[in-house]
Amino acid sequence: MGPVVRDRDSAEFFDGTRRGVFLLRHSRTGEYLDPTTVPALSEETGLTSVAASGTGRIVTWATVHGGGDGRAPVRTVVGIVELDEGPWWWSRIVGVDPDEDLSDLRVEVDFVASGPDPRHEAVPVFRPAATA
Repeated sequence: MGPVVRDRDSAEFFDGTRRGVFLLRHSRTGEYLDPTTVPALSEETGLTSVAASGTGRIVTWATVHGGGDGRAPVRTVVGIVELDEGPWWWSRIVGVDPDEDLSDLRVEVDFVASGPDPRHEAVPVFRPAATA
């Protein structure tokens, strides 16, 4: 994962991650929407941002193998989490054994800096839920 910097459309989401809050967009029809797939908030769209529970279950995952440039090999688990509110979220999965079966594992959101610069945003990652 490389450093992430906000833009106009992602500013509200990253304001939330800096506070440790996972925001989803909510429509007038009651549907929760992935913030990366809908237009920026405006009065015309009828969308609002609401704090999500930050919990869900792993739908699928893969282990990405990195390194090879003289560094020790690194195995990173990435996956799709079905949030309890409904949307699916692509994310890194931390605190798990890459060799374990992660099917339906209950997870909760955490936030990590995406880079060393203060402009680099906190991004959501998921780890096993404390009550799993």
